[in-house]
Amino acid sequence: MGNSISFLSLDKIISKFGWEKRLVLLIADNEDIRLISGVDSFFKKGECQNKIRNLELYKIIGDEIKRYKIPERYEGRRGIWLIGYDGGDKAYSRDLSLLNQLYKIIDKMPIRQNEMLHQDSRCD
Repeated sequence: MGNSISFLSLDKIISKFGWEKRLVLLIADNEDIRLISGVDSFFKKGECQNKIRNLELYKIIGDEIKRYKIPERYEGRRGIWLIGYDGGDKAYSRDLSLLNQLYKIIDKMPIRQNEMLHQDSRCD
């Protein structure tokens, strides 16, 4: 019997969120403590804001990366990506700077503009 290792396809995972969720993808090394804790904190503090924007966090930390088939566009890179409903990368930063602009970037998207017109929920 052969030794077959099954990898998770990151492209397939991203496509499962398609047209339902916007995705924040975090790929980090274990040593990137500031990046990891900053993203975690952003998602805890901004829970309501993230929910009304259909924003979901997906993390790949440290050795977890070895379990994935990584698309070329992410290969060897670390940081934070905003991935739109269409599965396309909308923004990237190696550090936490993307989080400071995240809501502005999303709120300028045409689909989000339409969502805001028809959305009842607010965060106060």
